[in-house]
Amino acid sequence: MRAAARMKRRLGRSPLGVALLLAGLLVATVVVAPGGSAAKPGKKTQHRPNVVMINTDDQHADSVRFMPNVQRLLAGRGVTFTNSYVSYSLCCPSRATWLTGQYAHNHGVRGNQPPAGGYSKLAPSLSNSLPVWLQHAGYYTGHIGKFLNGYGNTSPDTEVPPGWSEWYGALDDPDGFTGGTYTMYGYTLNENGAIVHYGGTPDVVDPATYQTDVYSAKAEDFIRRRAPKLKPFYLSVAPLASHSEAGVCNCAGNNPRAAPRDEGTLAGEPLPKPPNYDEADVSDKPQSIRDLVPIDPAAEQGVTDLYRARLESLGAVDDMVGELVDALKDKGELETTVFIFTADNGFFHGEHRVPRGKVKLYEPSIRVPLIIRGPDVPKGKRRGQPVANVDLAPTILAFARAKAGRNLDGRSLLPLIREKLGERGRAILLEAFFNADPAEDPETPPTNYQAVRTDRYLYARYGTGEQELYDLFSDPFELQSRHDDPGYAAAKGALGRLLDGLAGCGGRSCRSRPALKLRLGPGGGGCVPSGLKVRLVGGSRGEVQSATFFAGGHKAGKDGSTPFAMRIGAGRLSATHKNEILARATMLDGRIAALEATAPRRC
Repeated sequence: MRAAARMKRRLGRSPLGVALLLAGLLVATVVVAPGGSAAKPGKKTQHRPNVVMINTDDQHADSVRFMPNVQRLLAGRGVTFTNSYVSYSLCCPSRATWLTGQYAHNHGVRGNQPPAGGYSKLAPSLSNSLPVWLQHAGYYTGHIGKFLNGYGNTSPDTEVPPGWSEWYGALDDPDGFTGGTYTMYGYTLNENGAIVHYGGTPDVVDPATYQTDVYSAKAEDFIRRRAPKLKPFYLSVAPLASHSEAGVCNCAGNNPRAAPRDEGTLAGEPLPKPPNYDEADVSDKPQSIRDLVPIDPAAEQGVTDLYRARLESLGAVDDMVGELVDALKDKGELETTVFIFTADNGFFHGEHRVPRGKVKLYEPSIRVPLIIRGPDVPKGKRRGQPVANVDLAPTILAFARAKAGRNLDGRSLLPLIREKLGERGRAILLEAFFNADPAEDPETPPTNYQAVRTDRYLYARYGTGEQELYDLFSDPFELQSRHDDPGYAAAKGALGRLLDGLAGCGGRSCRSRPALKLRLGPGGGGCVPSGLKVRLVGGSRGEVQSATFFAGGHKAGKDGSTPFAMRIGAGRLSATHKNEILARATMLDGRIAALEATAPRRC
């Protein structure tokens, strides 16, 4: 009840609204009462941390700068991944990847709607998904908010998916009401098998039932009941923000609606206009982009209104972060909890002439926030290596020391979190299929492509036969495709071979790195007498363009030609302990491979 009381003090809610909120929380309390007794503080089971994950909807990466709690409490106390991508920038396929650790071509969810996508597509295999694996490892699990598109529409409203100890899932098509997952007011949740409606109709503003705040209260209540307990918990919270509301909300020009306290706070915020905004020359782009008309003043006003509304809707999510961090701190569990903040896909605001939407392979659509705070996570650090939502499940499992029941396509991010030079050589597969949902994204026609994103390049092949190639080092805004440029023919060939290997990959083959090793010259009598020769070897050496070498954490030199070797002077080596030797090899396809070896001490 403390969560509801805090919301009442902060928002000045109506008695009816508070009653509705309490009714929802009471459902949860009754359901979990048998296991809800207080436990004495103690170490978590096998020292495993709690995990709290907030997964927003349609949030572009740059919007985090408007979220002070996320910046201060998460980014300032954790690691920010500046090149975090979703492999398929559409709601349901992306969320299916979070649940399975697999690319869409493996988990099979290829859109938001049946028969190719939606909840019903993944439902038969949800008994082998992340929350089930965590339960098997001894975790108490909970989910609050949006799940997979079509949940409650293509399934019984009272169905609770496998793996969740507590369940507060938003229903897409609740019985007897016109609202659903996509309305900030007048929506319905399945709460552990009981159907609970919040508010009246979607067009009636009742601050007590603002969707994000209700989710926040439920999440805070979950934490205060489950911490501290010996059994660790995994809590997934999925607010609608910053996704637009359904048409039934009657909120044109202010869609999505922010919490009343945040409405109008960014009314003067200018629309960003990067170099790719309303791109002047799209002759290098696929036909679907060439068909888009320039953004005139009327269209720009609509883009601006949407941009501001979406940012304002994130204010309540930022409040949620602060409240959950406070709850964990109050219960003495903040430092034993992993906190993950991310989104299911990005969003366009006029870039490349796309006034709104996603499902395209450009940076505004595929790049999302990813911030991780937790035990042994460095504070206030940034990592620039490419990572993807396919890595979320492996990372959570690594923190929890749990095992997957599927062949995972992603990899744990723990090595990257703990070592800024590590885990390079990665390529991210991007894909989309011919079933983009027009109701979800009216400006985006059905799209089919497979693409690869490396440290330097983006290369794509479309079902139409069209191609794109961007050198992101010199052209970060993707203004000029180089797919027909003879100067990029070698890189395009390497990227094509890389994409051939990833397009149908599974498990280990999705995580492949360049075949390279770091070979050290011999020492003498178990020590290095007068310097050390270092060189690259392996089957991929023919596609190395340059190599930079490090000794003792400091740059030792660079070689731009075969055999990519150098001599490290004895003065750079320690005489008291073994030496860590690192190399970063830049590949023809734009990947940067990190290699390491250990050398003896200096004699």
